Amino acid sequence: MKLEELKAREIIIFALGERGTLKSDDELAVILKKRLTKKERFALNAKVSGVQLEETLKALNADNERYEAIIAGAIKKMKNETMHKEFYMHN
Repeated sequence: MKLEELKAREIIIFALGERGTLKSDDELAVILKKRLTKKERFALNAKVSGVQLEETLKALNADNERYEAIIAGAIKKMKNETMHKEFYMHN
């Protein structure tokens, strides 16, 4: 998946909610690429894009339980305080 295809802003809002002023889409995509695995990025991007679950499961070669674990693990990483701070503009 190319960085331009990653819906970084939507992923962060999905995982963390509206908490402040987010950085630019390009910066957010780079942070997600650096911090999450390919499968985590793919699963989150598919979820916020509204891709059919069956297509996502097939692409990930995973069952529903594994898919939910991938999403949960990615959200847990994103909520980590050190990573969480990277998404927002600092004054």
